[in-house]
Amino acid sequence: MIKNMMIISMTLFCAIGYGQTKQNAKYVFLFIGDGMGASQVYTTEMYLNAKPNEIKSEKLLMNSFPVNSNMTNYSASSYVTTSCAAATAMSTGFKTNNGIIGKSPDKKIAYENISQKAKKAGFKVGILSSVMIDHATPASFYAHQDSRNMYYEISMELPNYNIDYFGGGGFHHPKGKKGDQPDSFENAIKKGYTIADSHEEFNKLKNGDEKIIAINPEKYPTGEFYWAIDKKEDALSLADFTKKGIEVIDNDKGFFMMVEGGKIDWACHGNDGVSMVHEVIAFNDAIKEAFEFYKERPDETLIIVTADHETGALTTGINYATHPELLKYQIISVQEFKRKMTELKNTDPKVSFNTILDLVQADFGLGNKDVGLSLDDKELALLKSAYNKQFKGHKKVNADADYLTKTKTKSMGETAAYILNEKAGINWGSGNHSGTPIPVRVIGKGQEEFSEYFDNTDLPKKILKLMGI
Repeated sequence: MIKNMMIISMTLFCAIGYGQTKQNAKYVFLFIGDGMGASQVYTTEMYLNAKPNEIKSEKLLMNSFPVNSNMTNYSASSYVTTSCAAATAMSTGFKTNNGIIGKSPDKKIAYENISQKAKKAGFKVGILSSVMIDHATPASFYAHQDSRNMYYEISMELPNYNIDYFGGGGFHHPKGKKGDQPDSFENAIKKGYTIADSHEEFNKLKNGDEKIIAINPEKYPTGEFYWAIDKKEDALSLADFTKKGIEVIDNDKGFFMMVEGGKIDWACHGNDGVSMVHEVIAFNDAIKEAFEFYKERPDETLIIVTADHETGALTTGINYATHPELLKYQIISVQEFKRKMTELKNTDPKVSFNTILDLVQADFGLGNKDVGLSLDDKELALLKSAYNKQFKGHKKVNADADYLTKTKTKSMGETAAYILNEKAGINWGSGNHSGTPIPVRVIGKGQEEFSEYFDNTDLPKKILKLMGI
């Protein structure tokens, strides 16, 4: 009897000892490509590998990770989710209705999210995005509001949870929609945050700095990063913010970092295929920074790459053919081409259609028969119609309009992108989200936990389990 008791005691001791010494995922990266379905990733791979008359595919880093699975993402109110409902599920483990941030469908319960739980457990936390940090996806990792559109309220809530590092774009309305409210940045400063919104201040950030809000000094007036395709000189990238974030919050206890490639979604809403490709590349570059960290600590680091939803119902191929090499002739975002057209109209209101066609060829390749981009009568008619509406019909084109704004009048830039996508075999089913499951790519400590098809509510549960929280 005594012998049996000793065996039981030893067994329990070993079990408890194993539970206490078993190594957890100490450093966790969650990369969310907003709007990035499998087609967005594959189109990017085709673009990077494309050569005339050559079929070849080399994987992006994310697609080389050993675990490749998929995740469902429906919300509590629809099979087609919004970013905030999806990100709420991914951060809290609970479904909510489209439009809600961090709360139950009836808006009565504020769900505790993974950032809050990680902080309570002693981990450091970083939240990064290439769009405004009070936008739907990043906000869902710290805020609790009835609507994703309550940007001012979200920005005022941001400093309440002592998150260590915010990085990316600015706030939508730092003084409220009417500009008459207490400043969101001043509110954060009062609560102990340091604002780094210049290159000098960004470069000075170092390991151990606490409560940082790093804002890209090169951004659009509305707060989001410039498009990756436009290569604005000296503009900081998502990779820069990721690298700096790692430097700032690296510590012996560990950290959780969420990094959003937000403008993938924006490009897909606008059906701007080439800008989308460049945003996926920029997102992949950020993943490379985490991967460099992983290579130094492979037994302690976990990298998860996924999306909140797919945008645009993107497919590839027309009549069994694609010509992704043609996409390389677009060298500007649709938004910047809109700005170029607006400036031209202001300086030369009577600019000719032929002059515009020359600019379309220079920036999109269209009309260059030597590379397979000649324009037929139908395509010329589409461009002429857009020209007449924009330059002759006095239709104003707002280059900085909200990315969700839909207009019946298609600008020259949107029309050019549509024609180029058609020629390359890139098809868009809509300008909105689709309900398709989204890819999950994982490497590192506990990667096997993600190997089977699962729901987005399971994501934070798996991460917290692996972190030992």
